Amino acid sequence: MKYLQALQEKRVFDSSFAVSLTNSEKTAKNMLLSYKKAGYIKHIRHNLYAAADLVSGNSLADRFEIGSNVHPKAYISHHSALEFHGIANQVYSQITITAPARIHSFEYEGIFYEVHPEKIHSGVIVPPLSPFVSVTNIERTVIDCIYNIDLAGGLEELIESINLIPSLDEALLLSYLGDYNQVFLWQKTGFILEQFKDALQLSDSFFIECQSHIHNRKKTLDASGASRYYPEWKLYAPVNLFDLISDGGDALV
Repeated sequence: MKYLQALQEKRVFDSSFAVSLTNSEKTAKNMLLSYKKAGYIKHIRHNLYAAADLVSGNSLADRFEIGSNVHPKAYISHHSALEFHGIANQVYSQITITAPARIHSFEYEGIFYEVHPEKIHSGVIVPPLSPFVSVTNIERTVIDCIYNIDLAGGLEELIESINLIPSLDEALLLSYLGDYNQVFLWQKTGFILEQFKDALQLSDSFFIECQSHIHNRKKTLDASGASRYYPEWKLYAPVNLFDLISDGGDALV
């Protein structure tokens, strides 16, 4: 148990960390095998381990910590980031991860970890109270979720989650929109966030900037049901999309 405390402090680690402790690849390999057999550590996936709670036998690391460590530059994103920040309408048994490298999805302790390719680099933080977690900040999370609404849990879940956010930094929003540099994203973002303009404390200039990036081509936000056209955004969207936000209803669409 010579290295157990260091592994518990690290929580999630790979073989290179074990080598840094033992100063020997052979010793590290033997240590990992014996600790795993004894129940001191858990094998998550290829070359990824977690220190175990010696009482329960489960991983000391939570699902966000595990997701953040599948790759040195991986981070929690999309709906999972909404959950981490406490602004998701629902909690899923899946963790969405973004990473610059291709990593196969996997399941561990009843949680499905799904890794998606990185589109932009900015807006990733390590929260002071969660030093083992890398996650997109709230503004980056909102933009990511609007960019890929499916990874936000769908349009209804996205709208419900945005309704839980107290405010947004519009300078950061514009920065991430600029990083994506996609016309349809400017349309969707302006249209959706305009419905929460006062609650999120967003200025007129923010929406003017969004509109300045829109071309004449009309787009459809969701083609699954009846829609109406919003000429200021050149966008078709579900008719009753925002009707129940203030009423706390069961359905939005």
